[in-house]
Amino acid sequence: MKSLSPEQIAWSRNMQTQILQAVDKGCQKEIAEAIGVDSSTVSRLKEHHLATVCNLMAAIGLKVVPANMKCYNEQKIDILFRLAKDNFQRLEQVDDFFHDDAAMQIAEGTYQPRSKL
Repeated sequence: MKSLSPEQIAWSRNMQTQILQAVDKGCQKEIAEAIGVDSSTVSRLKEHHLATVCNLMAAIGLKVVPANMKCYNEQKIDILFRLAKDNFQRLEQVDDFFHDDAAMQIAEGTYQPRSKL
């Protein structure tokens, strides 16, 4: 029988911590009412089943994230980062960032920093 890898165990523990912190932030009674159980059931879920559920999630490659978290494709973010980095390397001064046509103005010799406008 294969067991969780050290990385998956760490992942599971992290999820357990996140869930426990979220439950502690909320009122256990309100959480219980929201899911239609007694608050003692919420306590039992935390104490007896949370680790198993988090181990399951780690084993199948899922994770807990806040509801307002957005997920993005790592390759797309890497491409955007490289494009942004390339464009920032072309800037000569902070003011260049604020001028859409700063490069053209610099080439023409008509560039004036924002502070002089």
